Amino acid sequence: MPTTFGLEILNRKVEDVAGDTLGFVADFRIDLDSGNILALLVRIEGDLDAGLLPWPTVEGLLTVPVEEVMSVGVKIQLAR
Repeated sequence: MPTTFGLEILNRKVEDVAGDTLGFVADFRIDLDSGNILALLVRIEGDLDAGLLPWPTVEGLLTVPVEEVMSVGVKIQLAR
């Protein structure tokens, strides 16, 4: 069963440092030993070319390391 935090972060908008929308959180990766979030899995906007982004795409989802997150609020702001 998803945790409350999981439900709160899913579908949250993800923006780059310029304020442009990259997409929305579809899932995230968690270190099962520590419980820390390792990466956000982002469903990118349809008009973006994932090949031009600095993070890998796995099964159609952009894998953004948590170290790239600058802030989490109403939206998730990336550091670049």
